[in-house]
Amino acid sequence: VAGPIVAATYNIELAKKQGECVGMEAHISGTYGWAGPGVNIHRSPFGGRNFEYYSADPFLTGRISGRVIAGASDRGVYCFFKHFVVNDQEKNREGTSTFLTEQALREIYLRTFQMDIQEGKSMGLMSSYNRLGNMETAASYPLLTEVLREEWGFKGAIISDMTHSGNGSVNFKCYENINNRVLAGCNQQLDNGGGFKNQIDCTWNST
Repeated sequence: VAGPIVAATYNIELAKKQGECVGMEAHISGTYGWAGPGVNIHRSPFGGRNFEYYSADPFLTGRISGRVIAGASDRGVYCFFKHFVVNDQEKNREGTSTFLTEQALREIYLRTFQMDIQEGKSMGLMSSYNRLGNMETAASYPLLTEVLREEWGFKGAIISDMTHSGNGSVNFKCYENINNRVLAGCNQQLDNGGGFKNQIDCTWNST
């Protein structure tokens, strides 16, 4: 069921049941990691993946998605909910730079992620392709370490979005720096097999 339809019910018990169904399907298929749910905000009605994200309201999105995550987690599934953060357009998202105030960032865009971590108890998260100003969100130490881990107490794993060829329009290596990502706190780079395997010169230290 599409995210906006679930959110339109305002029913957190139903949302948890949906998460439990995801968990049961995962067990049947032998899968224990889910790249979802998508929890970005409907900033524009023309958003290319609004069918996947829940709503334009961060509190409603957080309440519903948090229950979906809790239901799937109760069935033993790691939910790498996404895309952290301010991923509000699909076209050219690999190099898009977003500029906003810290107040807007915290009150609108970060709020849902905070709720899913602190209330939904998610143990996984996926970063995004876009940038905040000049900083790639997936390589942002302030976001991945200072906010996620130090402020919110996140103890789970952070994965990148899938490395690819920029939908054929850009050279993704111009936009994605795996070394900076690891140093910022990213735990796993999702790679299609040829992107960065020969370019890694740093490692993640769990201590």
